[in-house]
Amino acid sequence: MEEFRCKFCHRLLAKVESAQKVEIKCPKCKTLNLYAENEIIVVQVDEDYLRRKFNRNRDNETELDTTSSD
Repeated sequence: MEEFRCKFCHRLLAKVESAQKVEIKCPKCKTLNLYAENEIIVVQVDEDYLRRKFNRNRDNETELDTTSSD
């Protein structure tokens, strides 16, 4: 079986035994992933998801900076 993962957030979207073309919208980041035999196309990435993800990473880095100065 072949695994199809989101090319943006890497969430497992499906396991398929045989398929020539697969189109799956990731429920986590809302990216539309298109899979064909020899090509993978990522169509869209939700901007709100990106903003939340980058803000969370920035907040975590800031939190690490404040705890390391103790």
